[in-house]
Amino acid sequence: MSKEQVEYCRQLARDLNVPLFLAELLFQRGFVTPEEAVTFLEPQLADLPEPTLLKGMDAAVELLLTAVRDREQIIIYGDYDVDGITATVLLTDFLRKLDLEVSYHIPNRMTDGYGLTMESIDRLAAKVPMPALLISVDCGITAVKEVQHAQELGFKVIVTDHHEPGSETPAANAVVNPKQKGCTFPCKRLSGVGVAFFLVMAVRRKMVEQGFWTRETMPNLREYLDLVALGTVADVMELVEVNRILVKAGLEVVTERVRPGVWALCERAGLDDGYVTAESISFQLAPRINAVGRLGRPQLAANLLLCKDTEKAMEYALALDEANKERKALERTALDDAVLQAEEQVEQGRMSLVLVGRDWHPGVVGIIAARMIDRFQLPSLVFTGDTATNESNKVNTEMLKGSGRSIPGLNLFLTLHGCDEHIIQFGGHAMAAGMTVLAKDLAEFSKDFDQSVRAMEQEEIQPGVVIDRILHTEDSLEELVEGLFRMEPFGQGNPEPVFLLKNVKMHSVSRLREHLKFLLQHGSSQVHGIGFFMHESFETASGDIDLGFKLKKTSFRGRERIEVHAVNIAATC
Repeated sequence: MSKEQVEYCRQLARDLNVPLFLAELLFQRGFVTPEEAVTFLEPQLADLPEPTLLKGMDAAVELLLTAVRDREQIIIYGDYDVDGITATVLLTDFLRKLDLEVSYHIPNRMTDGYGLTMESIDRLAAKVPMPALLISVDCGITAVKEVQHAQELGFKVIVTDHHEPGSETPAANAVVNPKQKGCTFPCKRLSGVGVAFFLVMAVRRKMVEQGFWTRETMPNLREYLDLVALGTVADVMELVEVNRILVKAGLEVVTERVRPGVWALCERAGLDDGYVTAESISFQLAPRINAVGRLGRPQLAANLLLCKDTEKAMEYALALDEANKERKALERTALDDAVLQAEEQVEQGRMSLVLVGRDWHPGVVGIIAARMIDRFQLPSLVFTGDTATNESNKVNTEMLKGSGRSIPGLNLFLTLHGCDEHIIQFGGHAMAAGMTVLAKDLAEFSKDFDQSVRAMEQEEIQPGVVIDRILHTEDSLEELVEGLFRMEPFGQGNPEPVFLLKNVKMHSVSRLREHLKFLLQHGSSQVHGIGFFMHESFETASGDIDLGFKLKKTSFRGRERIEVHAVNIAATC
Protein backbone atom coordinates (compact mmCIF):
# COMPACT_ATOMS: atom_id res chain seq x y z
CA MET A 1 0.00 0.00 0.00
CA SER A 2 1.06 3.57 -0.61
CA LYS A 3 1.44 6.01 2.28
CA GLU A 4 -1.82 7.66 1.26
CA GLN A 5 -3.67 4.34 1.31
CA VAL A 6 -2.21 3.41 4.69
CA GLU A 7 -3.36 6.71 6.13
CA TYR A 8 -6.78 6.25 4.56
CA CYS A 9 -7.05 2.82 6.22
CA ARG A 10 -6.10 4.32 9.57
CA GLN A 11 -8.92 6.82 9.22
CA LEU A 12 -11.29 4.04 8.15
CA ALA A 13 -10.30 2.05 11.24
CA ARG A 14 -11.03 5.06 13.45
CA ASP A 15 -14.39 5.69 11.77
CA LEU A 16 -15.43 2.07 12.18
CA ASN A 17 -13.77 1.54 15.56
CA VAL A 18 -12.05 -1.61 14.29
CA PRO A 19 -8.41 -2.79 14.30
CA LEU A 20 -6.22 -1.42 11.53
CA PHE A 21 -5.69 -4.83 9.93
CA LEU A 22 -9.46 -5.23 9.51
CA ALA A 23 -9.75 -1.80 7.88
CA GLU A 24 -6.91 -2.77 5.51
CA LEU A 25 -8.63 -6.03 4.57
CA LEU A 26 -11.89 -4.21 3.91
CA PHE A 27 -10.08 -1.60 1.81
CA GLN A 28 -8.36 -4.31 -0.24
CA ARG A 29 -11.75 -5.87 -0.99
CA GLY A 30 -13.21 -2.64 -2.27
CA PHE A 31 -15.06 -1.35 0.80
CA VAL A 32 -13.46 2.07 0.80
CA THR A 33 -16.05 4.18 2.62
CA PRO A 34 -17.40 3.71 6.16
CA GLU A 35 -20.90 3.24 4.71
CA GLU A 36 -19.79 0.44 2.37
CA ALA A 37 -17.83 -1.24 5.14
CA VAL A 38 -20.74 -1.13 7.59
CA THR A 39 -23.09 -2.58 4.97
CA PHE A 40 -20.64 -5.45 4.50
CA LEU A 41 -19.89 -6.06 8.18
CA GLU A 42 -23.49 -5.68 9.36
CA PRO A 43 -25.84 -6.93 6.60
CA GLN A 44 -29.50 -6.34 7.41
CA LEU A 45 -32.55 -8.40 6.42
CA ALA A 46 -34.37 -5.10 5.92
CA ASP A 47 -32.12 -4.50 2.91
CA LEU A 48 -33.33 -7.56 1.01
CA PRO A 49 -34.81 -6.62 -2.39
CA GLU A 50 -38.50 -6.87 -3.15
CA PRO A 51 -39.44 -10.47 -4.06
CA THR A 52 -41.76 -9.19 -6.80
CA LEU A 53 -38.68 -8.04 -8.73
CA LEU A 54 -38.26 -11.70 -9.64
CA LYS A 55 -39.87 -12.24 -13.01
CA GLY A 56 -42.83 -14.60 -12.73
CA MET A 57 -43.30 -14.03 -9.01
CA ASP A 58 -46.72 -12.37 -9.30
CA ALA A 59 -48.03 -15.25 -11.38
CA ALA A 60 -46.60 -17.81 -8.94
CA VAL A 61 -48.25 -16.08 -5.98
CA GLU A 62 -51.62 -15.97 -7.75
CA LEU A 63 -51.41 -19.70 -8.47
CA LEU A 64 -50.75 -20.38 -4.79
CA LEU A 65 -53.60 -18.12 -3.71
CA THR A 66 -55.90 -20.04 -6.05
CA ALA A 67 -54.69 -23.30 -4.52
CA VAL A 68 -55.55 -21.94 -1.08
CA ARG A 69 -59.02 -20.80 -2.19
CA ASP A 70 -59.86 -24.00 -4.09
CA ARG A 71 -58.12 -26.37 -1.64
CA GLU A 72 -55.95 -27.83 -4.37
CA GLN A 73 -53.32 -30.37 -3.48
CA ILE A 74 -49.71 -29.29 -3.93
CA ILE A 75 -46.65 -31.37 -4.72
CA ILE A 76 -43.17 -29.92 -4.21
CA TYR A 77 -40.70 -31.51 -6.63
CA GLY A 78 -37.13 -31.06 -5.44
CA ASP A 79 -33.58 -32.16 -6.08
CA TYR A 80 -31.49 -34.64 -4.10
CA ASP A 81 -28.67 -32.31 -3.05
CA VAL A 82 -28.62 -30.02 0.00
CA ASP A 83 -29.95 -27.03 -1.95
CA GLY A 84 -32.85 -29.02 -3.37
CA ILE A 85 -33.67 -30.76 -0.09
CA THR A 86 -33.68 -27.54 1.95
CA ALA A 87 -35.80 -25.78 -0.69
CA THR A 88 -38.26 -28.69 -0.60
CA VAL A 89 -38.47 -28.59 3.19
CA LEU A 90 -38.88 -24.81 3.28
CA LEU A 91 -41.79 -24.71 0.85
CA THR A 92 -43.44 -27.83 2.28
CA ASP A 93 -43.33 -26.54 5.86
CA PHE A 94 -44.49 -23.03 4.96
CA LEU A 95 -47.37 -24.09 2.70
CA ARG A 96 -48.65 -26.50 5.32
CA LYS A 97 -49.19 -23.43 7.51
CA LEU A 98 -51.83 -22.44 4.95
CA ASP A 99 -53.81 -25.57 5.87
CA LEU A 100 -53.05 -27.06 2.48
CA GLU A 101 -52.44 -30.71 1.68
CA VAL A 102 -48.80 -30.59 0.66
CA SER A 103 -46.60 -33.53 -0.24
CA TYR A 104 -43.13 -33.60 -1.72
CA HIS A 105 -41.11 -35.71 -4.10
CA ILE A 106 -37.32 -35.84 -4.21
CA PRO A 107 -35.95 -38.09 -6.96
CA ASN A 108 -33.82 -41.11 -6.22
CA ARG A 109 -30.66 -40.36 -8.20
CA MET A 110 -30.01 -44.10 -8.66
CA THR A 111 -33.37 -44.89 -10.29
CA ASP A 112 -35.05 -41.60 -11.26
CA GLY A 113 -32.15 -39.48 -12.44
CA TYR A 114 -31.96 -35.71 -12.12
CA GLY A 115 -34.84 -33.27 -12.21
CA LEU A 116 -38.35 -33.57 -13.60
CA THR A 117 -38.88 -36.83 -15.47
CA MET A 118 -41.87 -38.19 -17.38
CA GLU A 119 -42.03 -41.33 -15.24
CA SER A 120 -42.02 -39.46 -11.93
CA ILE A 121 -44.66 -37.03 -13.16
CA ASP A 122 -46.88 -39.95 -14.21
CA ARG A 123 -46.57 -41.53 -10.76
CA LEU A 124 -47.34 -38.28 -8.99
CA ALA A 125 -50.33 -37.50 -11.21
CA ALA A 126 -51.87 -40.86 -10.30
CA LYS A 127 -51.82 -39.94 -6.60
CA VAL A 128 -53.68 -36.62 -6.57
CA PRO A 129 -57.03 -35.33 -7.85
CA MET A 130 -56.75 -32.78 -10.63
CA PRO A 131 -56.33 -29.89 -10.92
CA ALA A 132 -53.29 -29.91 -8.64
CA LEU A 133 -50.27 -27.66 -8.34
CA LEU A 134 -46.76 -28.94 -9.04
CA ILE A 135 -43.91 -26.70 -7.86
CA SER A 136 -40.34 -27.50 -8.81
CA VAL A 137 -37.50 -26.26 -6.63
CA ASP A 138 -33.83 -26.18 -7.64
CA CYS A 139 -34.72 -27.84 -10.96
CA GLY A 140 -37.03 -27.58 -13.95
CA ILE A 141 -35.66 -24.66 -15.95
CA THR A 142 -34.68 -26.93 -18.87
CA ALA A 143 -37.57 -29.42 -18.50
CA VAL A 144 -39.59 -28.17 -21.48
CA LYS A 145 -41.22 -31.47 -22.48
CA GLU A 146 -41.68 -32.62 -18.89
CA VAL A 147 -43.54 -29.46 -17.88
CA GLN A 148 -45.80 -29.76 -20.92
CA HIS A 149 -46.49 -33.39 -20.02
CA ALA A 150 -47.40 -32.44 -16.45
CA GLN A 151 -49.83 -29.81 -17.72
CA GLU A 152 -51.44 -32.32 -20.09
CA LEU A 153 -52.08 -34.55 -17.08
CA GLY A 154 -53.86 -31.73 -15.25
CA PHE A 155 -51.10 -30.10 -13.22
CA LYS A 156 -50.63 -26.39 -13.02
CA VAL A 157 -46.86 -25.92 -12.84
CA ILE A 158 -44.64 -23.40 -11.10
CA VAL A 159 -40.95 -23.74 -11.93
CA THR A 160 -38.57 -22.24 -9.38
CA ASP A 161 -34.91 -22.70 -10.17
CA HIS A 162 -31.55 -20.94 -10.22
CA HIS A 163 -29.67 -22.93 -12.85
CA GLU A 164 -28.80 -21.56 -16.26
CA PRO A 165 -31.77 -21.62 -18.67
CA GLY A 166 -31.51 -23.45 -21.96
CA SER A 167 -32.40 -22.10 -25.38
CA GLU A 168 -36.09 -22.70 -24.62
CA THR A 169 -37.90 -21.92 -21.37
CA PRO A 170 -40.65 -24.30 -20.19
CA ALA A 171 -44.16 -22.98 -20.83
CA ALA A 172 -45.05 -23.38 -17.16
CA ASN A 173 -47.87 -21.41 -15.57
CA ALA A 174 -45.15 -19.46 -13.77
CA VAL A 175 -41.36 -19.51 -13.99
CA VAL A 176 -39.28 -17.92 -11.23
CA ASN A 177 -35.55 -17.88 -11.89
CA PRO A 178 -33.31 -14.81 -11.51
CA LYS A 179 -31.29 -15.92 -14.54
CA GLN A 180 -34.16 -15.96 -17.02
CA LYS A 181 -34.28 -13.25 -19.66
CA GLY A 182 -36.04 -10.07 -18.61
CA CYS A 183 -35.68 -10.67 -14.86
CA THR A 184 -34.76 -7.43 -13.04
CA PHE A 185 -33.93 -9.00 -9.69
CA PRO A 186 -30.60 -7.45 -8.60
CA CYS A 187 -28.96 -10.72 -7.51
CA LYS A 188 -28.48 -13.43 -10.13
CA ARG A 189 -26.56 -15.66 -7.71
CA LEU A 190 -29.44 -16.98 -5.59
CA SER A 191 -29.49 -20.64 -4.65
CA GLY A 192 -32.53 -22.81 -5.25
CA VAL A 193 -33.55 -22.46 -1.60
CA GLY A 194 -32.93 -18.71 -1.91
CA VAL A 195 -35.50 -18.51 -4.72
CA ALA A 196 -37.92 -20.55 -2.61
CA PHE A 197 -37.43 -18.16 0.31
CA PHE A 198 -38.33 -15.13 -1.81
CA LEU A 199 -41.44 -17.00 -2.99
CA VAL A 200 -42.65 -17.48 0.59
CA MET A 201 -41.85 -13.83 1.30
CA ALA A 202 -44.14 -12.81 -1.53
CA VAL A 203 -46.89 -15.25 -0.54
CA ARG A 204 -46.83 -14.16 3.10
CA ARG A 205 -47.18 -10.50 2.12
CA LYS A 206 -50.16 -11.25 -0.11
CA MET A 207 -51.82 -13.39 2.59
CA VAL A 208 -51.49 -10.53 5.07
CA GLU A 209 -52.94 -8.09 2.53
CA GLN A 210 -55.92 -10.42 2.04
CA GLY A 211 -56.50 -10.85 5.78
CA PHE A 212 -55.51 -14.51 6.06
CA TRP A 213 -52.89 -13.45 8.63
CA THR A 214 -52.30 -10.27 10.56
CA ARG A 215 -48.83 -8.91 11.17
CA GLU A 216 -49.10 -10.39 14.65
CA THR A 217 -50.15 -13.90 13.50
CA MET A 218 -48.12 -14.25 10.29
CA PRO A 219 -45.22 -16.75 10.33
CA ASN A 220 -41.80 -15.36 11.18
CA LEU A 221 -39.75 -16.20 8.11
CA ARG A 222 -36.52 -15.91 10.08
CA GLU A 223 -37.15 -19.49 11.23
CA TYR A 224 -36.46 -20.65 7.66
CA LEU A 225 -33.11 -18.93 7.29
CA ASP A 226 -31.24 -21.92 8.71
CA LEU A 227 -32.43 -23.86 5.66
CA VAL A 228 -31.40 -21.00 3.37
CA ALA A 229 -27.92 -20.93 4.89
CA LEU A 230 -27.50 -24.69 4.56
CA GLY A 231 -28.53 -24.79 0.90
CA THR A 232 -26.75 -21.61 -0.19
CA VAL A 233 -23.40 -22.55 1.36
CA ALA A 234 -23.58 -26.19 0.27
CA ASP A 235 -24.29 -25.17 -3.33
CA VAL A 236 -21.20 -22.92 -3.34
CA MET A 237 -23.10 -19.75 -4.14
CA GLU A 238 -21.22 -16.46 -3.93
CA LEU A 239 -21.59 -15.09 -0.40
CA VAL A 240 -21.99 -11.48 -1.42
CA GLU A 241 -24.86 -9.01 -1.59
CA VAL A 242 -28.23 -10.74 -1.07
CA ASN A 243 -26.67 -14.11 -0.28
CA ARG A 244 -24.46 -12.54 2.38
CA ILE A 245 -27.52 -11.03 4.07
CA LEU A 246 -29.38 -14.36 3.99
CA VAL A 247 -26.48 -16.53 5.10
CA LYS A 248 -25.24 -14.18 7.83
CA ALA A 249 -28.69 -14.21 9.42
CA GLY A 250 -29.15 -17.90 8.62
CA LEU A 251 -25.97 -18.89 10.47
CA GLU A 252 -27.36 -17.19 13.57
CA VAL A 253 -30.49 -19.36 13.26
CA VAL A 254 -28.41 -22.51 12.71
CA THR A 255 -26.37 -21.64 15.80
CA GLU A 256 -29.57 -21.29 17.86
CA ARG A 257 -30.39 -24.90 16.89
CA VAL A 258 -34.14 -24.32 17.30
CA ARG A 259 -35.08 -26.71 14.49
CA PRO A 260 -34.92 -30.25 15.96
CA GLY A 261 -33.35 -31.62 12.81
CA VAL A 262 -30.59 -29.02 12.80
CA TRP A 263 -29.96 -29.60 16.51
CA ALA A 264 -29.66 -33.36 15.96
CA LEU A 265 -27.45 -32.88 12.91
CA CYS A 266 -25.11 -30.61 14.88
CA GLU A 267 -24.98 -33.15 17.69
CA ARG A 268 -23.99 -35.97 15.35
CA ALA A 269 -21.41 -33.75 13.64
CA GLY A 270 -19.78 -32.82 16.95
CA LEU A 271 -21.00 -29.23 16.78
CA ASP A 272 -22.66 -29.47 20.16
CA ASP A 273 -22.03 -25.87 21.15
CA GLY A 274 -20.62 -22.62 19.85
CA TYR A 275 -21.16 -20.62 16.69
CA VAL A 276 -21.77 -22.55 13.46
CA THR A 277 -19.81 -21.09 10.55
CA ALA A 278 -20.16 -21.47 6.80
CA GLU A 279 -17.13 -23.76 6.96
CA SER A 280 -18.99 -25.95 9.49
CA ILE A 281 -21.80 -26.30 6.96
CA SER A 282 -19.42 -27.11 4.11
CA PHE A 283 -17.42 -29.78 5.91
CA GLN A 284 -19.63 -31.15 8.68
CA LEU A 285 -23.34 -30.57 8.09
CA ALA A 286 -23.77 -30.54 4.30
CA PRO A 287 -21.84 -33.80 3.69
CA ARG A 288 -24.24 -35.65 5.97
CA ILE A 289 -27.28 -34.28 4.17
CA ASN A 290 -25.71 -34.90 0.78
CA ALA A 291 -24.74 -38.46 1.69
CA VAL A 292 -28.30 -39.78 1.70
CA GLY A 293 -29.00 -38.00 -1.57
CA ARG A 294 -25.87 -39.51 -3.12
CA LEU A 295 -26.95 -42.98 -2.02
CA GLY A 296 -30.54 -42.68 -3.21
CA ARG A 297 -32.25 -41.95 0.12
CA PRO A 298 -32.82 -38.15 0.10
CA GLN A 299 -36.19 -38.41 1.88
CA LEU A 300 -34.30 -39.22 5.09
CA ALA A 301 -32.74 -35.75 5.05
CA ALA A 302 -36.08 -34.10 4.27
CA ASN A 303 -37.72 -36.05 7.09
CA LEU A 304 -34.95 -34.91 9.44
CA LEU A 305 -35.39 -31.23 8.63
CA LEU A 306 -39.20 -31.42 8.77
CA CYS A 307 -39.19 -33.37 12.03
CA LYS A 308 -40.70 -31.62 15.07
CA ASP A 309 -39.65 -34.23 17.66
CA THR A 310 -36.09 -34.18 18.99
CA GLU A 311 -35.94 -37.92 19.71
CA LYS A 312 -37.11 -38.83 16.22
CA ALA A 313 -34.79 -36.20 14.75
CA MET A 314 -31.84 -37.89 16.46
CA GLU A 315 -32.83 -41.20 14.84
CA TYR A 316 -32.83 -39.54 11.41
CA ALA A 317 -29.52 -37.82 12.15
CA LEU A 318 -27.98 -41.18 13.06
CA ALA A 319 -29.17 -42.58 9.71
CA LEU A 320 -27.53 -39.64 7.93
CA ASP A 321 -24.34 -40.26 9.88
CA GLU A 322 -24.29 -43.92 8.84
CA ALA A 323 -24.90 -42.94 5.23
CA ASN A 324 -22.01 -40.50 5.41
CA LYS A 325 -19.72 -43.29 6.61
CA GLU A 326 -20.91 -45.43 3.71
CA ARG A 327 -20.27 -42.55 1.33
CA LYS A 328 -16.75 -42.12 2.67
CA ALA A 329 -16.01 -45.81 2.10
CA LEU A 330 -17.23 -45.59 -1.48
CA GLU A 331 -15.18 -42.44 -1.97
CA ARG A 332 -12.01 -44.12 -0.70
CA THR A 333 -12.36 -46.95 -3.21
CA ALA A 334 -12.37 -44.44 -6.07
CA LEU A 335 -10.04 -41.72 -4.80
CA ASP A 336 -6.67 -43.43 -5.26
CA ASP A 337 -7.41 -44.31 -8.88
CA ALA A 338 -8.75 -40.80 -9.52
CA VAL A 339 -5.58 -39.23 -8.12
CA LEU A 340 -3.38 -41.43 -10.33
CA GLN A 341 -5.35 -40.41 -13.41
CA ALA A 342 -5.18 -36.75 -12.37
CA GLU A 343 -1.42 -36.83 -11.79
CA GLU A 344 -0.88 -38.31 -15.23
CA GLN A 345 -2.99 -35.58 -16.85
CA VAL A 346 -1.17 -32.87 -14.89
CA GLU A 347 2.15 -34.24 -16.15
CA GLN A 348 0.76 -33.96 -19.69
CA GLY A 349 0.29 -30.23 -19.10
CA ARG A 350 -3.48 -30.21 -19.11
CA MET A 351 -5.40 -27.22 -17.79
CA SER A 352 -8.33 -29.44 -16.74
CA LEU A 353 -9.02 -32.93 -15.45
CA VAL A 354 -11.41 -35.47 -17.00
CA LEU A 355 -11.45 -38.69 -14.99
CA VAL A 356 -13.44 -41.87 -15.43
CA GLY A 357 -14.11 -45.02 -13.41
CA ARG A 358 -16.87 -47.20 -14.79
CA ASP A 359 -17.40 -48.92 -11.45
CA TRP A 360 -17.27 -45.78 -9.30
CA HIS A 361 -20.48 -45.19 -7.40
CA PRO A 362 -22.45 -42.42 -9.14
CA GLY A 363 -23.16 -40.86 -5.76
CA VAL A 364 -19.52 -39.94 -5.16
CA VAL A 365 -18.36 -38.57 -8.54
CA GLY A 366 -19.25 -35.02 -7.52
CA ILE A 367 -17.27 -35.22 -4.32
CA ILE A 368 -14.33 -36.82 -6.14
CA ALA A 369 -14.38 -33.80 -8.47
CA ALA A 370 -14.32 -31.51 -5.42
CA ARG A 371 -11.35 -33.45 -4.02
CA MET A 372 -9.49 -32.91 -7.28
CA ILE A 373 -10.09 -29.17 -6.99
CA ASP A 374 -8.59 -29.26 -3.48
CA ARG A 375 -5.48 -31.09 -4.66
CA PHE A 376 -4.80 -29.79 -8.13
CA GLN A 377 -6.72 -26.49 -8.43
CA LEU A 378 -7.92 -27.45 -11.91
CA PRO A 379 -11.52 -27.63 -13.18
CA SER A 380 -12.47 -31.28 -12.84
CA LEU A 381 -15.03 -33.58 -14.46
CA VAL A 382 -15.50 -37.09 -13.05
CA PHE A 383 -17.45 -39.78 -14.92
CA THR A 384 -18.83 -43.19 -14.10
CA GLY A 385 -20.66 -45.80 -16.16
CA ASP A 386 -24.40 -45.54 -16.64
CA THR A 387 -26.37 -48.46 -15.22
CA ALA A 388 -28.63 -48.23 -18.29
CA THR A 389 -25.89 -49.50 -20.64
CA ASN A 390 -27.13 -51.32 -23.74
CA GLU A 391 -25.36 -54.67 -23.37
CA SER A 392 -26.05 -55.72 -26.96
CA ASN A 393 -24.15 -52.78 -28.41
CA LYS A 394 -21.99 -51.54 -25.52
CA VAL A 395 -19.18 -50.14 -27.65
CA ASN A 396 -21.42 -47.59 -29.32
CA THR A 397 -24.08 -46.74 -26.76
CA GLU A 398 -22.51 -46.91 -23.31
CA MET A 399 -23.25 -43.70 -21.49
CA LEU A 400 -20.94 -42.03 -19.03
CA LYS A 401 -22.55 -39.74 -16.48
CA GLY A 402 -20.36 -37.11 -14.91
CA SER A 403 -20.24 -34.37 -12.35
CA GLY A 404 -17.99 -31.34 -12.56
CA ARG A 405 -16.61 -28.72 -10.21
CA SER A 406 -14.84 -25.50 -11.13
CA ILE A 407 -12.32 -23.07 -9.69
CA PRO A 408 -12.86 -19.39 -8.90
CA GLY A 409 -12.79 -17.35 -12.09
CA LEU A 410 -13.88 -20.12 -14.46
CA ASN A 411 -17.57 -20.44 -15.35
CA LEU A 412 -18.03 -24.19 -15.80
CA PHE A 413 -21.44 -23.90 -17.45
CA LEU A 414 -20.13 -21.55 -20.15
CA THR A 415 -17.00 -23.66 -20.58
CA LEU A 416 -19.10 -26.76 -21.28
CA HIS A 417 -21.13 -24.71 -23.75
CA GLY A 418 -17.89 -24.19 -25.65
CA CYS A 419 -17.39 -27.94 -26.19
CA ASP A 420 -20.91 -29.33 -26.40
CA GLU A 421 -20.43 -31.25 -29.66
CA HIS A 422 -19.92 -34.52 -27.78
CA ILE A 423 -22.25 -33.84 -24.84
CA ILE A 424 -25.63 -35.54 -24.88
CA GLN A 425 -27.00 -33.32 -22.13
CA PHE A 426 -25.73 -31.08 -19.35
CA GLY A 427 -26.90 -28.48 -16.88
CA GLY A 428 -25.69 -26.52 -13.90
CA HIS A 429 -24.14 -23.20 -13.05
CA ALA A 430 -20.77 -21.48 -12.82
CA MET A 431 -19.22 -23.69 -10.16
CA ALA A 432 -20.87 -27.10 -10.68
CA ALA A 433 -22.51 -29.06 -13.47
CA GLY A 434 -23.70 -32.51 -14.46
CA MET A 435 -23.29 -33.98 -17.91
CA THR A 436 -23.70 -37.15 -19.99
CA VAL A 437 -21.45 -38.27 -22.85
CA LEU A 438 -21.05 -41.42 -24.90
CA ALA A 439 -18.12 -43.54 -23.76
CA LYS A 440 -16.78 -43.72 -27.31
CA ASP A 441 -16.64 -39.90 -27.42
CA LEU A 442 -14.90 -39.36 -24.09
CA ALA A 443 -11.39 -38.89 -25.50
CA GLU A 444 -12.54 -36.26 -28.00
CA PHE A 445 -14.73 -34.59 -25.41
CA SER A 446 -11.81 -34.47 -22.96
CA LYS A 447 -9.64 -32.77 -25.58
CA ASP A 448 -12.43 -30.29 -26.44
CA PHE A 449 -13.03 -29.50 -22.78
CA ASP A 450 -9.38 -28.73 -22.15
CA GLN A 451 -9.30 -26.45 -25.19
CA SER A 452 -12.47 -24.73 -24.01
CA VAL A 453 -10.88 -24.12 -20.60
CA ARG A 454 -7.82 -22.61 -22.27
CA ALA A 455 -10.00 -20.45 -24.52
CA MET A 456 -12.00 -18.91 -21.69
CA GLU A 457 -10.84 -15.36 -21.09
CA GLN A 458 -9.96 -15.57 -17.43
CA GLU A 459 -7.61 -13.44 -15.43
CA GLU A 460 -6.28 -16.48 -13.62
CA ILE A 461 -7.22 -20.02 -14.61
CA GLN A 462 -4.81 -21.49 -12.07
CA PRO A 463 -4.91 -19.08 -9.16
CA GLY A 464 -1.91 -19.07 -6.89
CA VAL A 465 -2.01 -18.33 -3.19
CA VAL A 466 -3.03 -14.72 -2.69
CA ILE A 467 -1.57 -13.23 0.49
CA ASP A 468 -3.82 -10.70 2.19
CA ARG A 469 -1.38 -9.55 4.87
CA ILE A 470 2.14 -10.23 6.10
CA LEU A 471 2.24 -10.84 9.84
CA HIS A 472 4.97 -10.22 12.39
CA THR A 473 5.72 -11.84 15.72
CA GLU A 474 4.17 -8.92 17.62
CA ASP A 475 0.78 -9.35 15.87
CA SER A 476 -1.87 -10.80 18.19
CA LEU A 477 -3.48 -13.91 16.73
CA GLU A 478 -6.38 -13.53 19.16
CA GLU A 479 -7.11 -10.03 17.86
CA LEU A 480 -6.87 -11.26 14.28
CA VAL A 481 -9.33 -14.10 14.89
CA GLU A 482 -11.83 -11.80 16.58
CA GLY A 483 -11.60 -9.32 13.71
CA LEU A 484 -11.98 -12.04 11.10
CA PHE A 485 -15.21 -13.21 12.73
CA ARG A 486 -16.81 -9.92 11.70
CA MET A 487 -16.01 -10.72 8.04
CA GLU A 488 -17.86 -14.03 8.17
CA PRO A 489 -19.40 -15.81 6.38
CA PHE A 490 -16.46 -16.78 4.20
CA GLY A 491 -16.90 -18.68 0.98
CA GLN A 492 -17.24 -18.16 -2.73
CA GLY A 493 -16.98 -14.42 -3.46
CA ASN A 494 -15.69 -13.64 0.04
CA PRO A 495 -12.61 -15.83 0.47
CA GLU A 496 -11.05 -16.35 3.85
CA PRO A 497 -7.98 -14.09 4.26
CA VAL A 498 -4.56 -15.69 3.95
CA PHE A 499 -1.67 -14.47 6.09
CA LEU A 500 2.07 -14.86 5.63
CA LEU A 501 4.76 -15.39 8.23
CA LYS A 502 8.27 -15.13 6.78
CA ASN A 503 11.37 -17.01 7.90
CA VAL A 504 9.77 -19.17 10.60
CA LYS A 505 10.31 -22.71 11.83
CA MET A 506 7.79 -25.48 12.32
CA HIS A 507 8.13 -27.84 15.28
CA SER A 508 7.00 -31.42 15.87
CA VAL A 509 6.28 -31.85 12.17
CA SER A 510 4.63 -35.18 11.33
CA ARG A 511 2.61 -36.80 8.58
CA LEU A 512 -1.00 -37.70 9.29
CA ARG A 513 -1.93 -39.82 6.29
CA GLU A 514 -1.83 -37.27 3.44
CA HIS A 515 -1.84 -34.27 5.76
CA LEU A 516 0.88 -32.44 7.67
CA LYS A 517 0.68 -31.71 11.41
CA PHE A 518 2.94 -29.24 13.21
CA LEU A 519 3.41 -26.70 15.96
CA LEU A 520 4.25 -23.07 15.25
CA GLN A 521 5.97 -20.76 17.67
CA HIS A 522 4.42 -17.29 17.51
CA GLY A 523 5.71 -14.87 20.06
CA SER A 524 5.50 -16.60 23.42
CA SER A 525 2.81 -19.07 22.33
CA GLN A 526 2.83 -22.36 20.47
CA VAL A 527 0.01 -22.77 17.98
CA HIS A 528 -1.24 -26.07 16.59
CA GLY A 529 -1.27 -26.31 12.81
CA ILE A 530 -2.29 -28.60 9.98
CA GLY A 531 -1.74 -28.61 6.24
CA PHE A 532 -4.40 -30.61 4.44
CA PHE A 533 -3.06 -32.70 1.53
CA MET A 534 0.42 -31.22 2.16
CA HIS A 535 2.31 -34.35 3.26
CA GLU A 536 4.68 -33.90 0.31
CA SER A 537 5.97 -30.70 1.96
CA PHE A 538 7.39 -32.68 4.89
CA GLU A 539 11.03 -32.17 3.90
CA THR A 540 10.57 -28.46 3.17
CA ALA A 541 8.86 -28.00 6.53
CA SER A 542 11.97 -29.11 8.40
CA GLY A 543 13.90 -25.91 7.56
CA ASP A 544 13.35 -22.17 7.57
CA ILE A 545 10.12 -21.46 5.70
CA ASP A 546 7.67 -18.81 4.56
CA LEU A 547 4.26 -19.98 5.70
CA GLY A 548 0.97 -18.96 4.08
CA PHE A 549 -1.98 -19.85 6.29
CA LYS A 550 -5.53 -19.21 7.47
CA LEU A 551 -6.44 -18.66 11.10
CA LYS A 552 -9.14 -20.71 12.77
CA LYS A 553 -10.75 -20.82 16.19
CA THR A 554 -11.59 -24.44 16.93
CA SER A 555 -12.90 -26.44 19.85
CA PHE A 556 -10.77 -29.36 21.06
CA ARG A 557 -11.96 -31.52 23.96
CA GLY A 558 -14.29 -28.77 25.08
CA ARG A 559 -11.65 -26.03 24.96
CA GLU A 560 -11.39 -23.34 22.31
CA ARG A 561 -8.02 -22.76 20.70
CA ILE A 562 -6.51 -20.98 17.73
CA GLU A 563 -5.15 -23.12 14.92
CA VAL A 564 -3.10 -22.41 11.83
CA HIS A 565 -4.24 -24.06 8.58
CA ALA A 566 -1.35 -23.98 6.12
CA VAL A 567 -2.09 -23.27 2.46
CA ASN A 568 1.49 -22.80 1.24
CA ILE A 569 4.87 -23.87 2.59
CA ALA A 570 7.97 -22.56 0.81
CA ALA A 571 11.62 -22.57 1.79
CA THR A 572 12.79 -19.11 2.80
CA CYS A 573 15.01 -17.63 0.10
